Amino acid sequence: MMKVNDFLRYEISLSISYEDYFRLIYDNKYLIEARLGPDRTFIAKKSVYGNSRKKAVQKAVQWFWKDFKGVLGPAHKIMTVNDPHDEVVYDDDFACNDLGNKYLDEPTIYRILEEADGELARDESQGSENHPPNSVKRIKRRRKQSVQLTSRLTQSPGGTIYYRMTEMPAAKNARPKTKNVKLASKSLNKALKEIARRGLDKFEKFENNAKRKKVSSPKAKQAA
Repeated sequence: MMKVNDFLRYEISLSISYEDYFRLIYDNKYLIEARLGPDRTFIAKKSVYGNSRKKAVQKAVQWFWKDFKGVLGPAHKIMTVNDPHDEVVYDDDFACNDLGNKYLDEPTIYRILEEADGELARDESQGSENHPPNSVKRIKRRRKQSVQLTSRLTQSPGGTIYYRMTEMPAAKNARPKTKNVKLASKSLNKALKEIARRGLDKFEKFENNAKRKKVSSPKAKQAA
């Protein structure tokens, strides 16, 4: 029974060899939708519904193993699921092993390789029933850069925020040292509050006060 939120339609395609197709007939699993295609291969189509392509692929894999019980071999060798709603999109966070990006049909593979501009390629590894290969693999990874939130705050690609803290020198004539302190906060506002709460900006405040005194001292002398 179709659930209320499973409203998106996807199409499963099976590319079945001539011999395997007639083996299905002998096993009383005749596919009415199957049509003989090129290279003596039967093409079978079946609709599946889900609230996303990832859900549709999950249902397709379950249906494949439930109905054919391994007669046709591994699903990844003969089954694809289309992408009618353009959900498979390449970006910096594209995960080849995400179920929503697996079992891609030819048009989708062609499109995603174009979008990747040389950073992806077809995954032609053999895989196994329990560990099927991905449709595409990454051959070149973009290096993500840290984001500079303020002059002293940076955020890593993973979301961790670091504060560039100035340490008070132990000796009088020693130069102050700086080090990056990892913060627990994940947003700029919370990071600023955490810095104040932990007193990480003590020397920064001291420096600012010292600069203000230097700027104001000549004026004070002139006034005198």
